Amino acid sequence: MTLWIETLERLVTLLDEKLAVAKAETGEFRQADYSAWRAGHDRAEAKLIEFFTNEEGARFNPRPAGEHSVTMAGLRASSTSGTTGALTNWRTAARKKIAAEDGFNPHGSGPMPIERRDEP
Repeated sequence: MTLWIETLERLVTLLDEKLAVAKAETGEFRQADYSAWRAGHDRAEAKLIEFFTNEEGARFNPRPAGEHSVTMAGLRASSTSGTTGALTNWRTAARKKIAAEDGFNPHGSGPMPIERRDEP
């Protein structure tokens, strides 16, 4: 296992924890109290940005067209649903890289050799 894969595994675990905390802080969406929910959501995203920027060297780029992106540990992911969506997509991309490194690629391509079948 490479140091990069170990870093991705550590970041995926950390991201799972931080996203769960952010979701708990934001609370459940309530249409009747949208402004309060939105304010909580924005505070939770700001904490995520601050933590991952300061502690893990992540770079966040909101775009005027609504696309948000994050680059961390050499992987970039984006989302049109905000910073939380970009981090969730980053986590998915990291998990795919980790799985591919283990020799198993659930998406059907990658480092697995193709074996010839014996003819009947």
